[in-house]
Amino acid sequence: MSGSTPAGSSRAVGADGDRDDPRSSRRVVDPETSVFRRGTRTDQADDDHDDRRSNAFVTTLKFVYRHSTALVPASFLWVLCSLPLVTVGPASLGVYAVVLSLRETGRVDRERVVETVRTNLVPATLLGFLPVTFVAIASLYVLTGLASGLVGTALTAVALYAGLYVGVLLIPTFVSMAGGVEPRTALRESYVWLAGSPVTGLQLLLVTAALLVATVGLSVGFLLLFAGVTATYHVEVIVRTTAEEVEALPSFATR
Repeated sequence: MSGSTPAGSSRAVGADGDRDDPRSSRRVVDPETSVFRRGTRTDQADDDHDDRRSNAFVTTLKFVYRHSTALVPASFLWVLCSLPLVTVGPASLGVYAVVLSLRETGRVDRERVVETVRTNLVPATLLGFLPVTFVAIASLYVLTGLASGLVGTALTAVALYAGLYVGVLLIPTFVSMAGGVEPRTALRESYVWLAGSPVTGLQLLLVTAALLVATVGLSVGFLLLFAGVTATYHVEVIVRTTAEEVEALPSFATR
């Protein structure tokens, strides 16, 4: 099982949940304090977020343009590392860690990214494989004709819904884990957040699907852009939404 904190970070945590490590540019965060409670502080170093009125997608495109030299290689590596399918979780976690690093410091802290993936390798692998499994089951029912009939149709629909729901649930979970939060805490708070923000969850799903179709249509665009653009958009939406809704979180999620 993974540890709860990115290695290399001395975890002397202040009352506000996180602080800057004076010995390095690395941000020190409380593993029990996720993006759901850190709000907008993760993006204070990014000039794009000074204008909170701008559209999240426009802000995403500006960010991707500014950091394209880092996000394009990250997208390409995500495709390569995700080919075995079972590794899609750790690969996605790595891309989120790259985006958070860029937002917080303006550069990619490779040591932090590698350590985040290494520390969370097992839970990220297990979690990342769940939606793939559910979608594969639904596809198997359709391809083998088992989806016909009332029972088969119901089982196919349940498997497909479970795959999509878990896929959306893992977006804030991985973002939080990439920020240094312990996996169980990240998963629990993501569940609470998604229950309170179903429209935002649907928005993440639809935009992700649109980006997938658009970049696949561009052929090489999928290799070089999909993961970087998608992860940047996910982080942008989640940080914005949680900054607005953090006061509405249940008390057990804010302890």
